[in-house]
Amino acid sequence: MEHYKIIEEASGSFIDRYIHTESFSAFYHYAMNDAGLKSRSDVRPNGREQQLGDIIAQYMGDNISQEQRANIAALKEGHQVVIGGQQAGLFVSPLYTIHKIISIIVMAKEQSKKLGKHIVPIFWIAGEDHDFAEVNHANIYDKESIIHRVKYYPKQEVTDSVSHVQIEAEAFTAALNKLISLLEETEHTKLLFTLFSQLPENWTEHFHKIVHELFKAYGVLFIDSQYPELRQLERELLAWQFEHHLEIDRAFREGQDSLAEQIGERQIVTDTNVHLFMQYDGIRQLLKFESGKYVLPKSDVSFTKEEILKMIATVPERFSNNVVTRPLMQELVFNTLAFIGGPSEIKYWGELTQVFNLADIKMPVVVPRMRITYITPELLKIMSRYDITVDGLFSKGIEHFEQNFLKSKENYLVEQEINAMQQQLEVSFKAIHQLDNDAELSKLARNNLEHHNMQFNYFLETYRKQIKRRHNTEMKHFTKLRNELTPGGLQERIMHPAQLLNRYGLNVFSDVIDSFETYHFEHLIIKITE
Repeated sequence: MEHYKIIEEASGSFIDRYIHTESFSAFYHYAMNDAGLKSRSDVRPNGREQQLGDIIAQYMGDNISQEQRANIAALKEGHQVVIGGQQAGLFVSPLYTIHKIISIIVMAKEQSKKLGKHIVPIFWIAGEDHDFAEVNHANIYDKESIIHRVKYYPKQEVTDSVSHVQIEAEAFTAALNKLISLLEETEHTKLLFTLFSQLPENWTEHFHKIVHELFKAYGVLFIDSQYPELRQLERELLAWQFEHHLEIDRAFREGQDSLAEQIGERQIVTDTNVHLFMQYDGIRQLLKFESGKYVLPKSDVSFTKEEILKMIATVPERFSNNVVTRPLMQELVFNTLAFIGGPSEIKYWGELTQVFNLADIKMPVVVPRMRITYITPELLKIMSRYDITVDGLFSKGIEHFEQNFLKSKENYLVEQEINAMQQQLEVSFKAIHQLDNDAELSKLARNNLEHHNMQFNYFLETYRKQIKRRHNTEMKHFTKLRNELTPGGLQERIMHPAQLLNRYGLNVFSDVIDSFETYHFEHLIIKITE
């Protein structure tokens, strides 16, 4: 694999300024550089490492690698972690979830060498999230590079945390068969089918089994943030968050206002002042504090402070953090060297500085995940055929090269003749108006001219469509480039890992990890070589 090109961030963008300047240093406790990481590495363990290691070992089960066992042992000894997380999508999806795991592994490996300390890579699965519409689908390219949305259709409506979603075998099998049918059959397809067809009881465990298989050799540890035993560990922390929710809310709002003054936007949107979810009536609902009571609007029920505290103590698994308190809980539980996040996460962590200050802890070094676009040999061959460079493709866009190709196939004399006829008609109608400027006649002439111009334009459109039809193969090439490299945005936000796993085998992302000597903050282009 060749790291061919780095795409520079748009100058002045939030991530560009965060990476290259100190514009936002007031909103993060450590600089995102070697000095910041060295300073953070001196933070002492929080005393929860033994219990936390046991919980992660219990969650991951017996089928773990030697590298994972070593990292669990290191975690129990108090070694720091590089951590990040994501929702559990259908068959993992999309590709940037994989890139976040890769980022965690590469950063942990690099910092272990630089600091001379054992740094543990950890990925948390956001099992407490309940927006099932965000995770119940996968985007798959068919053999013609047309994007299809494969969706899981359960019979039961999902209103609770995805960790509580019991997979329905019939709906799951239908989604898997649809996904596999869209892929071109290769020597790796059967192995991919076997990997994806593992059918545990719940949604997040299916996700866990896939990513565990792909990355176990690198020792990365996994934990579901909704895991009941983890929630037991968090009981006292949840109680503290609940008892200080008004101060937390005030700190969050003030911190958000401060950052918004600099960047002109707010990342976190929430109308709760408690910043905790509660499971009730099979629904995950935001708690709100209104008129001295804690209410769940969807269930039209209220609780006293004492009742909530009692439930946190006895059934903590019914409670979970929202976007404001989740980062704080992560740092209260883990001794984190660096948090790996996407662009939106980097922003909203900056809104929470005062929340961390309130809890008297510092946030870790906040690091943007690596962003990657893959160019396959097939795509490189197409680019070579039309003299498209990587630089040109990402600076000018695929449409630029497509239009240049079409222009080269047009007979310019055809358009020249059409333009000449249009000009002659305009001259003729103007002469008619001068000969007789009757208002009704002039209006008729204008309408007639507009009609003819519409016909001329229709002719040119049809002519250009004919050229596209004559060069259907070439048009498919440009469609393939567009859909696979820039499908209405970044490739990693649309493409599913199955595309690469099916084409290059289950070790393809191991090859990606092994190709990195250092962590990269810019957007990388990786050429895949066969």
